Amino acid sequence: MEQSYLNMFLQGGIIIYILLIISIISLAIIIERLVFIYKQNARYDDFFARIKSTDKSFDKNFSIRKFISKLEPDSSTNLSQNKQLIEDALTEEDAAQKKRTHALIFIVQLAPLLGILGTVLGLAEAFLSIGDLGGTEKFQMLSRGIGMALSTTIAGLVIAAYTMLGHYFIKYRTRKSLAALSGQIEDYIKTISAKNED
Repeated sequence: MEQSYLNMFLQGGIIIYILLIISIISLAIIIERLVFIYKQNARYDDFFARIKSTDKSFDKNFSIRKFISKLEPDSSTNLSQNKQLIEDALTEEDAAQKKRTHALIFIVQLAPLLGILGTVLGLAEAFLSIGDLGGTEKFQMLSRGIGMALSTTIAGLVIAAYTMLGHYFIKYRTRKSLAALSGQIEDYIKTISAKNED
């Protein structure tokens, strides 16, 4: 009797459903974090475009505003103060963009372990169920049981792999976003310095 992969996975027991739930959680966190980073980048572009122009109708509750308002024109006396403000702004933004990513690391570690637990439970069940069977029936039942048991390991490894890829992509996008923000802040300091020299 041929079994589809879907049937094999659905027969993986309670562990496969737990893996499905953490898979959905992982995917939701990855998507939410990437959307947040892209939206935050757009907000920064808009914010710096507005403060460089005469239009000052930007979001007053925007977190970066408190740091920008304290920046002084570039000079030797306030260079260290500006540097500290930039570092503080980048640290706060880094924390905001990495929010909830610790859950991804937890899922990367948990998913394979749950997969192995499901496999061990499935193998134990397969061996217990063949006790009263004879000959070829025993081998067919055992091979089907092992196949179903391995489905949880496969699911656990797939979840861990795509969650790890998602986590590293979020880290990459966060680094790029912070580098762009740092450049925008430094460019703004140059702009206000040039205005003060005029």
